[in-house]
Amino acid sequence: MVSRTLRSEPDSVVALLAGAGRADLARYLTRQRWFAAKTRGIEAVAVADWGVLDADGPLLLLLLDVDRDRYYVPVTISSAPPPGGAIARAGDLAVVDAHDDPRFARRALAAIAGGRDVAARSGRFSFRSTAGWPFPPDPDAVAARRHAGEQSNTSVMLGSDLVMKSLRRPQPGLNPDLEVTRFLTTRTAFREVPRLAGWLEYDGSVGPLSLAVLQEFVPNQGDGWTHVLAALRERGAAIDRAPDPLLDQVHQLGAITGGLHVALASDPSAPDFAPEPVTRADVERWAGDIAGDLSGEDIQRLLDQGSVRTGSPERQRARLLAALDDLAGTVKTRVHGDYHLGQVLKTSNGFVIIDFEGEPARPLAERRRRQAPLRDVAGMLRSLDYAAHAVGREAPEGERAARLAALTAWEDRARRAFVAGYRSALSTSGVPLAPPSEPALLRACAVFELEKACYELRYEMNNRPDWIAIPLAGITRIVH
Repeated sequence: MVSRTLRSEPDSVVALLAGAGRADLARYLTRQRWFAAKTRGIEAVAVADWGVLDADGPLLLLLLDVDRDRYYVPVTISSAPPPGGAIARAGDLAVVDAHDDPRFARRALAAIAGGRDVAARSGRFSFRSTAGWPFPPDPDAVAARRHAGEQSNTSVMLGSDLVMKSLRRPQPGLNPDLEVTRFLTTRTAFREVPRLAGWLEYDGSVGPLSLAVLQEFVPNQGDGWTHVLAALRERGAAIDRAPDPLLDQVHQLGAITGGLHVALASDPSAPDFAPEPVTRADVERWAGDIAGDLSGEDIQRLLDQGSVRTGSPERQRARLLAALDDLAGTVKTRVHGDYHLGQVLKTSNGFVIIDFEGEPARPLAERRRRQAPLRDVAGMLRSLDYAAHAVGREAPEGERAARLAALTAWEDRARRAFVAGYRSALSTSGVPLAPPSEPALLRACAVFELEKACYELRYEMNNRPDWIAIPLAGITRIVH
């Protein structure tokens, strides 16, 4: 009876998760990579709202309130859940994540193509599509499989042309990944991003939530981090010899990055994207925030151990302010916000840029704020530094110093190649995105590199103490 009820009555599934299966649901959440509070534990979990995507199964769209956070968890029923995949059990059936069932992605695809609304108990789930997108005529005939690698989100491949990404931890408001890709797809000619085909939103008492994006799948050879490390390893002792195809690719990546910033600043009629002048207050705030970050006790303790002197916070702030002075007269725009080699995919003829959510730990309003485009440039330059050091660490101890010296020299060439490509693309912009001279650009960019290196240092202290030397060296290079 219990099994038949779960199969036929969606209310019974929700009742199980809200009642007898609630403890199992909490334990399931703490095992998921996308769950943000694994170490804290769960005090309370509740079904905040839900709707029926398809009564056959059934396929349910769930929003869960877990302590102070909200999560998007679509579910269905299975008699043979994957190992560790049962959310809760009733008789011989289990509630499971719907992403593991191909029917879920197909039904979602059909709902997006049809512009369907799904009534929830207190709100509404809305499936929407980009105007004119050529959807498959029969979504149920499209192959669907869950992507194996996931971090804060969950993706499902649909055929060979589309991928649906569920945004597991939605915050009230418009998610930048949806907002930016929609802008680039519909209002610019920039195509070094996966175009947006459709999306899923929820509207309820807490305001709108972005729950999923459907994007074109761009065939690729993996992310930029993996590609650069493999190329550096392959070069080996020949790292300093010309020609170097990898430097050409880094130059191309710089040009693509500049093209992204030009596109994001190209439409003054779009209220959330129109570029704005960098003010003196902006420059003073950025300098003050970064000086405060650098003067933190944890970072100063490590710098003191290496006999690195940064001066008083006031003196350091004055130095940073002077380096940022050349940003006056430029504009701030929407940016990527979490830009590094892992956020680009290597394609057969270049790169595409992915994941415009920004740093997930930051509030949504902050991630949507206009910034100096050089923040993205700084993030990629720090990533190139990490790549060189990561490969250098792999050398035998007796060869490591020489290997790191050669890779550091390569990194310097790569930085110059990236910046040269970036500056070449800015020449097409109708607004000033960076200081016009290369020295001024590099001075300002170094300040944002310092900000990024401080973030990296704290991350390594908490997660990989044996990697501390990499951001510490970056900070030392910049402050001296």
